[in-house]
Formats: sequence, structure tokens, C-alpha cells
Amino acid sequence: MIELNDRKNKASLCFTIDVEDWFHILESPAVPNIEQWSCLESCVERNLEKLLALLDSVSANCTLFWLGWVAERHKALVRACQVAGHEIACHGYGHVLANQVGQEAFREDIRQSKAILEDITGEPVRGFRAPGFGVTRKTAWAFDVIREVGYQYDASVFPAYRGHVGMADAPLGLHFIETRSGHLLEIPLSVVEIFGRRACLFGGGYLRLATKPMIKWGLDRLLAADQPLVVYVHPREIDPSHPRLPLSLKRRFKCYVGLKSTMSKLEWLCRDYRPCSMLDTIESCMKSFYHQARTLPVVNLRSGHKATVAKFAGGAMARGGRQPLRDRLLQVEEAMATFIGPAAMKLSVSEETQFQTSHR
Repeated sequence: MIELNDRKNKASLCFTIDVEDWFHILESPAVPNIEQWSCLESCVERNLEKLLALLDSVSANCTLFWLGWVAERHKALVRACQVAGHEIACHGYGHVLANQVGQEAFREDIRQSKAILEDITGEPVRGFRAPGFGVTRKTAWAFDVIREVGYQYDASVFPAYRGHVGMADAPLGLHFIETRSGHLLEIPLSVVEIFGRRACLFGGGYLRLATKPMIKWGLDRLLAADQPLVVYVHPREIDPSHPRLPLSLKRRFKCYVGLKSTMSKLEWLCRDYRPCSMLDTIESCMKSFYHQARTLPVVNLRSGHKATVAKFAGGAMARGGRQPLRDRLLQVEEAMATFIGPAAMKLSVSEETQFQTSHR
């Protein structure tokens, strides 16, 4: 057990778990369809309990992005996670990719999962992560849908090139995305630059393949840049004995290599850093925008899928100026207050700030 004083001296690490089973793999003809899932052995409970025991051993919490289909079949486990103080968030219902099912089916999938989780926990579900980080510029409409359904933050952006997904020009670190239903807070996966290219070392196959010195180097780079440390794992990735799908050679490598190393890396991360949930990370970052006068990008993706980045400097508000500009600032203020509460807001419309817009 880590002492409280030791924990205070450690950097916070946003620990996230995508709660799905061993057969929830994307884009392979070997993956059974949803009608067959109930006939397959489930490994979620035994593996998730090991991850929860690890977090309990260091008195830490995390965010669990539950697949709705899995949550329906493990309601007691969802509640146990909630009682233990972990954040319950959503990973969709049927593990679908937005670009494959289209807007209406995607909306119904993430609405259904949110309703299931809220019925189990009796609490609002605020966060969403798309399967496979499968929201891209081509499916930018998904952000509108995510916010419309009622999610307050999203963690679906992979800010680098990654097979079928990725938004390589997305801002690093927290930013707001302007949608038709209001501002959606985005917490992208952590990446670092290696030889001029963005790369991930902190989750899934990347975490399994990277060595501990490589991961520590990457985390140190993120700390130096004052960016959140976001780590993700699937329960199957700590279980070398879980059943295998007859995948192609390339997919077998991506899905199954390094499984024996995952748990020891997570134990090291929990020992050397301070695991916390997405909401804890958001609150900490939001407060720093005020106390340290940091800037918060606000991105609009609806104009030809080109990002417009509006940098909002915390701690002050525009005085005078055009009304549309003031309105946008007030919308950002209201969105921030959603996470840290009106009492923590230091802004005043009579004060001055910087608000700059650039186009990419």
C-alpha cells in the first residue's frame, strides 16, 4: 500500500480501462457477430477483478469505459466498480465503428449504452470513448451526436496516424469541440513526437510492445509539456491464456504479442505514478487554466473538416469587442463550469482576456 505522502509526490496518471471481452476486436472477418457473443466464454470478470485489485492496492481509482453489451451481463460488477469509487463511462453498446454503421445507427448505439449504464448505476454517465478510437475527420459528425446524446466529454481522438483511424492534426491535450448541441470536452489519447512523427506508447498494443524505459521516456516528455498522462488497457490484455480468434498474421501480432508483459507494466505505472480517473484529470486541468493562465483550444470541425482553433486564456474575460466573440467565450465558460462548478470560476465579463483564432 502506498502511503499518502508518497502519492502526493507522484505525477497523476489517468488510468482508463475499455471494458470489453476477448472477442471484441474490430475489422476482421474472424470476429463473431453480436448474435453469437452470448454463446462464447466470457473472460471479463476475472481479468477486470485483477485490474481493480491492483488499483485498490495503491488506493487509486480509474475510469471504466463499459461496452453496454458487457454491462448488461455483468450488472453486479458495474455496481461494484461504482461502489469502489471508479468512474463509469461508456464505450458504446455493440462495439461499432461510426464510419461503418452511419449516423443514425451510431446515435442509437451510444444512446442505448448510456441508458443501460445509467439504469445500473442510478447516476449520469458523462464520458464516452469510441471503440478503436474510431472517430476521424471523415466522421466529424460523430462529435455532434455524442454531445447531442448527452455526454459531456469524449475520449475518442487518437491524435496520430493509426491504421483505419486517427486525427494526426488534432490538438494535444484537453480541448473543446464546438458542436451543434454545445461544447464537447475532448481528452485525446496521449502521444509523443518521435523523429517528427506522433506516436503512442501508452495503451493497447503500444503499451505491450514498448519497453518500460521507452514508456518512462514518453511520460517524462508529456510531463515536461504539461500534458495529461492517459493510459488505456483492455481486460483481455493482462490474460495470456484468453481464447484466440483465427486472425490474420498481422492482426495476431497486433492483438496477442506481449500479453505476458502487460500486468508488470501496469504494476510499475501504478507504483511510480498516481492513477486517477478521467474526471479527476479534467478537474485538475481545468483549474490550472485559471491558476496558471494556460490556454484552452476550442476546435470547430464543421467548415470543410478544417480545424479552427480558438485559444482561450483562463482567468479573464473579454471586455468590449464583437458580440459573437463574447458569446463564444461565454459558451466556453459555461462548458468549463460543468466540470469544476460555478464557484470555482474566476471569470467576469468586465475583465480582459486573450482570444485568438487561427486556421489550419
